[in-house]
Amino acid sequence: MPQDTSMNLGPSHITSSGLLPFLKHARHHFLPTIRNGITTYSPIYVLGNQSADLDSIISAILYSYVPLVNLTDVRGGSGLRRLRPEFACALELAVSSSSSSTASTEGKRDKDGEDGIVQLLKEHILTVADLREGLLSSPDVVNTDAEPKKMGNKLELDCVMVDWNNLPHKTSPQEEQGKGSIDGLSDLVSFTVTGCIDHRPDEGFVPPLGRLPEGSPRVIISGPGSCTSLVIREIRERVLWPVSSSEVHEERQRQHVSEGSEEGDWEVQLAKLALASILIDTTNLTAEGKVTDVDREAASFLTERISSSSPTGGGGKEWDRDSFFQKIQYAKAHSLDWLTVDEMLGRDYKDWTETTPSGDKKVIGIASVVRPLNWIIDKGEDEDDKSTTADDNLKSFLGKLKKFALERHLDVISVMTAFNTEDDGKEERFARELLVWGLEDDNSDALEKFANTAKKQLGLQKWNEFPIEGSHEYSGRLYIWKQGNVSQSRKQVAPLLRRAFTG
Repeated sequence: MPQDTSMNLGPSHITSSGLLPFLKHARHHFLPTIRNGITTYSPIYVLGNQSADLDSIISAILYSYVPLVNLTDVRGGSGLRRLRPEFACALELAVSSSSSSTASTEGKRDKDGEDGIVQLLKEHILTVADLREGLLSSPDVVNTDAEPKKMGNKLELDCVMVDWNNLPHKTSPQEEQGKGSIDGLSDLVSFTVTGCIDHRPDEGFVPPLGRLPEGSPRVIISGPGSCTSLVIREIRERVLWPVSSSEVHEERQRQHVSEGSEEGDWEVQLAKLALASILIDTTNLTAEGKVTDVDREAASFLTERISSSSPTGGGGKEWDRDSFFQKIQYAKAHSLDWLTVDEMLGRDYKDWTETTPSGDKKVIGIASVVRPLNWIIDKGEDEDDKSTTADDNLKSFLGKLKKFALERHLDVISVMTAFNTEDDGKEERFARELLVWGLEDDNSDALEKFANTAKKQLGLQKWNEFPIEGSHEYSGRLYIWKQGNVSQSRKQVAPLLRRAFTG
């Protein structure tokens, strides 16, 4: 299949145009072109995971081609800002280094009254919902008169996976390696995976390196706190990022690019954007058990590039990395204020399908939320708009959680919370809670096995606000714990829960 050769990998292409022009070009040339049934142009989509968190979005942007944000019901613009304000904040902070009027978004409004960052997201960021709309409205791509469910032939597209390594919808009963689709496009598109960069355990879906196109990456390394760190390492190893400030200066002179222009600022913009996800995923490189040398080296490299390439880096005011992190962290910490409980659960959500020893399929979903359970439960009370008891509030929340799970055909739903709390007026500390719920009784044995095996590793303790001692039979087995070992994130909890079912 012909591919988009104009969208090269990594910063090597962005250097010739600037970050925003590159993203705008990708955003407006994202559809394949078909003439007389023959594909004459097909971009390579870089696809992050279904949680569409900061690491996933920025990893896709860094790897270039056509970055695709994995949101099925949110298009770029105001909806994306409301759902992912930390990404909007990171992008705005990154491009504000440019003196170009197209990059400066603060206080600006377009003719429709939208502020600058909303306009920036609408014009530069492509989501799965945008791609679906484009495919259905393009006569060159699909027959829009046909019902999507009745379309016998799916459009075949190529993708590189970042921040995950297993597509949820396989395209054949044999579950052929490297072929599948995603929510929101499973009736229209079949993806062929042509590369992968991920920091999770290998699930065996991505073909071995020898079966991938020549030069494509297969970097699946469990350990680094941020996938962006691995992307940066891959880009550097391929010599796609200038390695010294003198090279940058020579390139700018060759292209007659001034220090203050948008093109001259591409490196500062890209380095800040990449650093945003690394710092958030590693809590500014302080998260115990999550930070590796890959993260430290990437952060050090990016910080040096910002200092050496920025107009203020050589004698002006020193760039404040801590302040940069705190601004994005604040946006993330307050990102749930305007969301419903259902949106909170779906905001950072992932699921897996496992096969039990008896051959049954079990679907396990885990939602990560950066607020305590009590806060989420109280948020549900606000939605219900009525005065209730604490027990009623918990039941109301569980009702919303069950609806969320059933809509996704889950057998087990888990909620992991992560937040800062004060202990009896003492200094703030990081805390986690873990809810695990088997929606049917036939999941009870596996969940009891999980509870017994995970208790020590996760440091599981009684959740004091739970009105029932121990586990609670609530249409299946429900557990709610405080998690004493806060270094264990979803990357560690998910394998434990999955193995409880696979044996």
